[in-house]
Amino acid sequence: MMRKLLIAAATCAVLSGAAHAVDDKTRDAVQALRFTKANAYAKAIDLYCFADHPFASQPLADAALQEAEFREEINQDEKAADVIADADRSAAEHLKVDQSACAPAASFVDGVAATIEGAKQHMAAIKQTLADAKAAEEKAAKAEKRNETCHELQSRAEAADLEGLLSYRMQLLDCADVLGVDNIGKVDAQIEKLRAEQKADDDAKQKQAADAKAAEAAPDAKKAADVAAIMAKPADKPAVKPASGPTFVGKWDQLDGNCRGRLWDLNTRIYDGTPVRNIERNGNDYRVELRDGYAFVLQNVTRTTLTWYSPESGDSFSLKRCR
Repeated sequence: MMRKLLIAAATCAVLSGAAHAVDDKTRDAVQALRFTKANAYAKAIDLYCFADHPFASQPLADAALQEAEFREEINQDEKAADVIADADRSAAEHLKVDQSACAPAASFVDGVAATIEGAKQHMAAIKQTLADAKAAEEKAAKAEKRNETCHELQSRAEAADLEGLLSYRMQLLDCADVLGVDNIGKVDAQIEKLRAEQKADDDAKQKQAADAKAAEAAPDAKKAADVAAIMAKPADKPAVKPASGPTFVGKWDQLDGNCRGRLWDLNTRIYDGTPVRNIERNGNDYRVELRDGYAFVLQNVTRTTLTWYSPESGDSFSLKRCR
């Protein structure tokens, strides 16, 4: 009868409990186990009851330890070793002073020991449930930590200057699953805005310096007239149209050219916050070297497609020009 009760309690609690959660049914299944108590009484019977055969056994001790570990899992303040020690102490104190309890205790131990083999499947189910709950808790904690990290990064980026924002861009791109896929577009728009503001500020400073230098120079009427005459004279040759930049200049993505995936802003000045030191062309391939020594290759460059390749890491990405 005791065997049926133990197996029924474990089955009901574990198999009907919600996955990845230590719910009340699973807790009840652990509380229904009696292996730790039976193991404690088995050892006490061998010490105080003058039994005709040993009651303590290794299978019962193993089951008791498994139960104690379950109890530690559902109650972190209760250690497995303490669970076993408390049960041992209680059983010993009982039988030491009450010899009449030896027979009922022996019957109890025999009944529980008889359930060990049949309860293995249900003990395994409890173990899996507790493992799933722990994994789910760790996963949730990791997700929460990532959420906090990404939003903290976003806050720093919103308060950053151009240099700082450029340094955060790749990290913000990695946080797209938390901050939203359109967030990087907003970041790029802010980068362009800050670049425009910086250029305007630099131009204003250059103009101010030029005006100050001109004001300091002594006027020379004849030279000024000669310069004015030269400047007014029509040019002998038509102005040469500036050469267009390399074919790879522009914005690219890894999907379909609609700029909905990871964006690549390729130009001749800066890459991912690091200034470009040198660009070498070999047919339709370009080798781009950055100031920090890192280099990558743009292969098979056409007006609409290219391949980004890193000789250092071996990474390769097929890109399409944003439309």
